[in-house]
Amino acid sequence: MQRTEIIAVGSELLLGEITNTNARYLSLQLSKYGLPVMYHIVVGDNPSRLEETFATARRRSDLVIVTGGLGPTNDDITKTVLAELLDRPLVRDRDALHTIERFVASRGRAMNEGDARQADVVEGSEVLSNPVGLAPGMWLEEDGTTWLLLPGVPREMEAIVAATFPHKFSGATLVSESLRFYEIGESALDAAVSDLTNGSNPTVAPYAEAGEARLRVSARAETEVEARRMIADVKRELLNRVGTYYFGSDEDTVAAALLRELDRRQSTLSVAESLTGGRVQSMLTAVPGASNVFRGGVVTYSDELKNRCLGVSLATIESHTVVSKEVASEMIQGLIRLTDTDYGLAFTGEAGPVSSSGQAVGTVYIGVKSKNGIEVLERVYPHQERHVIQDRAAKDGMWALLQRLKKGE
Repeated sequence: MQRTEIIAVGSELLLGEITNTNARYLSLQLSKYGLPVMYHIVVGDNPSRLEETFATARRRSDLVIVTGGLGPTNDDITKTVLAELLDRPLVRDRDALHTIERFVASRGRAMNEGDARQADVVEGSEVLSNPVGLAPGMWLEEDGTTWLLLPGVPREMEAIVAATFPHKFSGATLVSESLRFYEIGESALDAAVSDLTNGSNPTVAPYAEAGEARLRVSARAETEVEARRMIADVKRELLNRVGTYYFGSDEDTVAAALLRELDRRQSTLSVAESLTGGRVQSMLTAVPGASNVFRGGVVTYSDELKNRCLGVSLATIESHTVVSKEVASEMIQGLIRLTDTDYGLAFTGEAGPVSSSGQAVGTVYIGVKSKNGIEVLERVYPHQERHVIQDRAAKDGMWALLQRLKKGE
């Protein structure tokens, strides 16, 4: 098993001006060939720090993939620093130079030294042509370490990877599936499956996300089919224990799970939002095919619109405040009258950071219309930021309706 390291070069990454999406992409691609990544490193365009980073990588990793620093400017120093570390000269690659010359000529300008410098490669490298850019990649094996230099532009990096990885890597395949859970914390989930997290193949690892938890199940095998069979066996046992909280895998969402259940019943849904300001409807309509189920909704932020659009009594608001069970109940009743849907959700609450209703920040009321009628749920999210309260309320409402659907309500 090769110890693999990914180094991203560029001061703009350290400044936060650009997100390091290359590391994520490379890790996902490497996992397909059973190559686990041990380190993600970001280093600026500084010769001494870059040399130190490369020297450390050479000591501890078998495969080092470097992205960035291959362009035409003076701060593109990746290959210069590596060449000095390996005591190899830079040489100008003829094919890469011809590619650059043709590109520059097509733009009607004269080629400068910066343009030509992109054709320089570390002597002894296998030059990897760049089908969508100018700077080529390099594959170099030296003293037990394999170096792969790639452009930092994601489109160019991905094109070279797509052409290179299938020919360079073979053997075991690593496959993963993330099982997603709601309404169970990371610690409770870990406790329920702790004996399964000690395995070496497949492995089970718990992770926490905003209001959710997940278990990543990974298996290494000679083929993807065999790895997925191994995952299926473990998944079956996991769902036997905590399946009540499971809603989907990988990129699935609570919204998608809710829409699937409604679609299976050929039922319709509408939503009224005050507190969440359209978040719920945005989550629902982000799911392809949502229109099969979701009929629409309203965002009634003001008292006047709650009264005019949903028929919420101004007297009710005056008596109980807008953040109350009574208002949530009238919102959901008015929504169902307005939309004539089978199911509905309504949200009102105090998101803060200061209260405008007199209710404590984080107090939320969710109206739920199911086959059993209308009920109002109270939730409290103390000491949370505004967007967290809104997101948790949105997911809690959808989850509550999903649970009722699964019970046949």
